[in-house]
Parts: sequence; C-alpha cells; structure tokens
Amino acid sequence: MLQSKEEFGDYTASILRDDSGCGGSYVEIRKEGKLVYSSHDLCRESMRVGGLDPTDPDDRFIAAGTDLTGDGQPDLVVSGYSGGANCCLNFYIFELGRKFRMIGVIDALDDDHESPHFVHLEPGAGRQIVLRDWTFAGWHASFADSPAPLVFLHYRDGRYRLSGELMRESAPSLTMLKSRAERVKLDAMAANEDAERVSWPNGSLPSELWSMMLDLIYTGHADLSWKFLDLAWPPNVAGKDRFLSDFKKQLELSRFWPELRAMQPSLGDGKK
Repeated sequence: MLQSKEEFGDYTASILRDDSGCGGSYVEIRKEGKLVYSSHDLCRESMRVGGLDPTDPDDRFIAAGTDLTGDGQPDLVVSGYSGGANCCLNFYIFELGRKFRMIGVIDALDDDHESPHFVHLEPGAGRQIVLRDWTFAGWHASFADSPAPLVFLHYRDGRYRLSGELMRESAPSLTMLKSRAERVKLDAMAANEDAERVSWPNGSLPSELWSMMLDLIYTGHADLSWKFLDLAWPPNVAGKDRFLSDFKKQLELSRFWPELRAMQPSLGDGKK
C-alpha cells in the first residue's frame, strides 16, 4: 500500500506498507520508472522521505534534491524508525545524480525521532547530522539517568565523520566546575552515609558524575574531565582509580572513540 511519494528529476521515492509480508514500511526508489533500490527486506515500523518528524523546522534543510554531502550532487534522505522502547532511528542517504548510489546509513541507536536530525551549520559544506552517543546507556544507572552526549557529524572523505570543530565549546569556568563537583560529591556522600566504608563499583555514585565528565570530553576538554573527577569524588567511597579505568574502558567502546581520541591527545592516556 502506497503511503507517500516524493519526486525529484528522474527519480521517485515511494514509502509503502506491507503488513501481510514484511510487517512494516519500506522505501522503493525508481529512476525513470526502473527500480534502483528497495528496503523491503529491512522493513521498519515507520518510514518517511526526509526527517521522521514532519513538524521539525530543520526538515527544510533536507528536501529531496538537496546537496547533503557538499559534493555538488543532489541527494535524498529517508528516515526509518523501528519502534519499541528507546530504539531506533536510521537515516538512509542516497545520491540522485546521473548515477544512483547509496551514500550510507546513519544509525542513531537508542535515539528516537526527537533528537537525531540534520542541521546546516557549515555553509557550503552540505548538511550535518546531530545525534547522541548512547555508549553509556545502562552503565551503572537506569536508562533514564544515563548520559548521552551530543555528537555532530559531517561528510568528509566519503563518509560521515565526527566534527571536532562543531563539537568544541568554550571551557567552563573553574568556579562553575567546582560548584557542580561539590553538588555531585554531596549527593554521593549522602547516598553512602549509612554504609560502612564502600568502594566502587559497590558504592553509590550519581550518574551526574560521568555525565559531566562526558560533556567535558565531547566538547574538547578531557583535561578538565579528569580534574572534575578529582573535585567530585566523595571521601567516603574508595576506588576512584578503578572507576576511572572502568569509565575509560566503556568510553573506548564508543563507535566515535578513534575520532574523539584524535580530537584531544590527552584523552588517550587519561592523565590528570
């Protein structure tokens, strides 16, 4: 069943529904009437040409035929959503030039349609993608309390890569850092005040601790992340060195780890 159709030049992108077959929606792309792509084998709960949310004002940045990559060719983005709790949005990106090709699939993992989207932050350089890194989802915290720092991707050298330029922010003041650390420390001390001397990972620590550490790392301030850990660590919980080791091991599981490390050399050694 046809749900929607979008045309650009010789191309037609159709979103269809097949509840009796694949059990969901899929996209077919035709050039001059000839089928050049179908996602029927990878049906999603819902699909749409453009972003998944038609009310998103940034959807205007990715109208069919927009040069998404900055290489001068018209492109097309199709969004697919799997449904279910905390999962999963994909962007399927195609080139609609003289030759048709699939540029890639951007997997937003645990994000839903509210967060991942395209923006236009680098004039003359196509469109960029904003999403969250969910590497720490469920790490010593509930999903609702799990930090997920923002990531900016831009198209470089044939694929979408992390953009250190867009992610960098000014360093927070030492006063702000100390204030935030003191709040985290007091919360952790209160959570462990009725227990005997405890040690990580058995001691209770608020996820705000590594949330702030991640915010600092992902905005280009790994050195301040280690400083914040020193300032915020509660005196009634042992095991800070093990926490840092566990934190780094989890961080290295991120699909963006190589680019994060290249963005700031001090991240690789974790020295304070």
